[in-house]
Amino acid sequence: MKEGVVAAAPPLTVPVVWSFLGYSFPAGSMIVGLLACLMIRLFITLDTPGPKRWLLDGIVTGIALLVTAVWIAEHQVDLFAALGTGGTAGAVGAGIISFFKRRGQSAIDALDAALPGKPAVPPEMAATLREIDKQA
Repeated sequence: MKEGVVAAAPPLTVPVVWSFLGYSFPAGSMIVGLLACLMIRLFITLDTPGPKRWLLDGIVTGIALLVTAVWIAEHQVDLFAALGTGGTAGAVGAGIISFFKRRGQSAIDALDAALPGKPAVPPEMAATLREIDKQA
């Protein structure tokens, strides 16, 4: 009779735990978080009007994926929290790109003006090119 009771109990499931560079993390949470981050980054990249800057988007996507992976490994989050972590890190990447586009353009303009022997781009031409870039 005792064997029948044991056989009727549902089996316990143990989540798969992976290890990378000595850090253990739940495999399911890592997969969900990284896929969420990647999908959000792709959606934002493909939905953005104008010319695509694949190199810049690739770098920011890589940073967002790394932040997601480190957060999940450090905090051992469950599936739903991993989904939120990946989505948030991917969405924050859009803010990073827009911030550096503005700051980076002014830094490039300053470097162009400081380089000896390089012809300066007239300010009206630079403004026109920026307007065309915004509209496209």
